[in-house]
Amino acid sequence: MVRSEPRSETVGRRGPRRCGQRGGRQAQSTRARKLPHGVISVARRWRLFTVDDLEVLRSLEAEAALALENIELHFRVRRQAVTDELTGLSNHDRFQDLLNAEIEQVRRYHHPIELIMLNIDDFKAVNDTYGHPQGDAVLRHVARVLQENSRDADSPARYGGEELSLILPHADLEGAHAIAERIRAAVEALRVARTDGCGVLRVTASLGVAASTDVRKDALIADADGALYEAKRSGKNRTVSAVVRAAGASGAGYA
Repeated sequence: MVRSEPRSETVGRRGPRRCGQRGGRQAQSTRARKLPHGVISVARRWRLFTVDDLEVLRSLEAEAALALENIELHFRVRRQAVTDELTGLSNHDRFQDLLNAEIEQVRRYHHPIELIMLNIDDFKAVNDTYGHPQGDAVLRHVARVLQENSRDADSPARYGGEELSLILPHADLEGAHAIAERIRAAVEALRVARTDGCGVLRVTASLGVAASTDVRKDALIADADGALYEAKRSGKNRTVSAVVRAAGASGAGYA
């Protein structure tokens, strides 16, 4: 469900801002400054450094700085390859890698694994009514809620579009359902500022929860996704859990 709520005008030095008038300050040109990577300390006794010595040191400094910048760039590119640019969550490929790793732990140690799938209700209406920048803002806010309400061991990700996911190792279905409910309530409490300055938006989300003690990743995703769409069919803005399926079963029930 998507609702727009009016908001009182804010008065600044130039008077109240009217609905549809974008706020902000005039952009100022700033000169980018490089942060230091480290300090090189060189000393010797008995005689001073010559001009040639200083030139050699400057050359070594430049080479060391370049090497450190290349290392930083390498790690930045690696992070970008597994991170969704809009939300800052893991992207779909990283989600698959993380889930594969957790399934391998299930195979070895037979502990349970849970999966939460979240879908923002009526998200298409947000984009169609208020524009894609508004939809992006909603996605960022919901992603932040997902991160803030997950445990350190959990792995939040953007599964695709307006669908997010949360991998929960070492949790039972009841505990995962409680976490999903906390996330749902936090999304419902969100107030997302409208990009046109005309108040705020309220959104809701539907969530599906599934648990597995076997090693079938596709079945776990299918169960969580099925529970999610059962929540949609049941009226949205709710959490539905898939009943743990028996080994070899072709589908799951919902609760």
